[in-house]
Amino acid sequence: MENIEKTLNVVLLSSDLNKIQPLSDTSRESLNLLRSLYNVNFIGAQYLDQVAVLNNFTVVFIESGGSEEKFLQIVAKLPKPVVLISDSYHNSLPASIEISSWLHNNNVMFKHLNIPASPSNKYLSEISEDLNNLETIQCGLNRISKYNIALIGDESPWLIASKIDKERVQNIYGVKFIEIETNNIVRLFNSEHAADNDSLHLIERLSEHKDEKISDYSIHEAVRLYNVLNKLCKEHSINALTVKCFDFLDTCHTTACLALALLNDSGIVSGCEGDIPALWSMIIAKEICGSVSFMTNPSSIERTDKSVDFAHCTAPISIGENYSLTTHYESQIGVGITVNIALGKFTLFKCAGDNLDKFYLYKGEIVQNTAVQERCRTQVKFIFKEKEDLDNYLENHLGNHAILIPGKQKSILKTYINLIKSGIKRDE
Repeated sequence: MENIEKTLNVVLLSSDLNKIQPLSDTSRESLNLLRSLYNVNFIGAQYLDQVAVLNNFTVVFIESGGSEEKFLQIVAKLPKPVVLISDSYHNSLPASIEISSWLHNNNVMFKHLNIPASPSNKYLSEISEDLNNLETIQCGLNRISKYNIALIGDESPWLIASKIDKERVQNIYGVKFIEIETNNIVRLFNSEHAADNDSLHLIERLSEHKDEKISDYSIHEAVRLYNVLNKLCKEHSINALTVKCFDFLDTCHTTACLALALLNDSGIVSGCEGDIPALWSMIIAKEICGSVSFMTNPSSIERTDKSVDFAHCTAPISIGENYSLTTHYESQIGVGITVNIALGKFTLFKCAGDNLDKFYLYKGEIVQNTAVQERCRTQVKFIFKEKEDLDNYLENHLGNHAILIPGKQKSILKTYINLIKSGIKRDE
């Protein structure tokens, strides 16, 4: 295996009763395997407070039996999911199983990987993939734990099945929700002129994509709202937001569709209708899958070809090959976006539930950009890989909004789902 330029923090734990040679000075197969995959940085448990552990992927190597009590002294300091690695020597495996049992019983997100004495080539390939997925998830959740998430207005009134326990989600994931009334946005909108050079250049560029239904004035008003939200994000260090966007129709006489598209393309995860589960799913798409995503609604189902047509009036411009600007579907005002999404493999994904620990996850393909007049503006036809997946999607009951993520993301998201389910205590 080629050594790649990634750093792995390995926290070493062993019993004081075991007079074994330090792991970093031995030729244990487990060490050679880890060194073939990462630049290994060994850390003694006593130095955990002095090392910026969270800056790199971090695992705990159980060097010997009798390490269990030492583990309890450091578990609160470890990034989640906790990744335990054991091997075939010095009672490393039984100690790791005892620790795993404690983590399971205490609802701590974790994964235990055991390296056998003589690993096969198949095993080497599998553990490499496991470590890559765990690294992606651990580092992604660490970034998410620093998120400031703006909730601009409540959920739209029709989202009767899309609420969460915000306090508990903050405690579980470390995020901070910032609640902002839509009236504050309206006040800022009324004082925003969008007359600076950057705004004028943006309006000029966007106007090249408008259709005959909207005017330059409509684009100007949509950019005014974008400026307000963008400045708000910078002022409050906001990483993600969701907006009760229909409130702006009567107050600002424009829509947030264009603003949300531009914010998503700038790296600020942005959803509409105040839907927190949908927004959270988009955050996972960004930080775990490394991708923008399309928050959308089902419009039509065809069981014969296993397809669902999805549509919404906003999507990241970068998710498509080209785009045009037209009116918002329901109101016929403001600016809606028609993005021609690149055809190919996509993953359908959703997090929901009080603790964001209920999921669906399906493989499929976008085969067509449709253009049905009586639907929202960005429209695609999605084909499920398996017929039963379509039925399962309808029977999951996780709300109307769905998230489409480009590419084959099922493997990494399945690992994420299993970790979340193992680490969150459900109410009795």
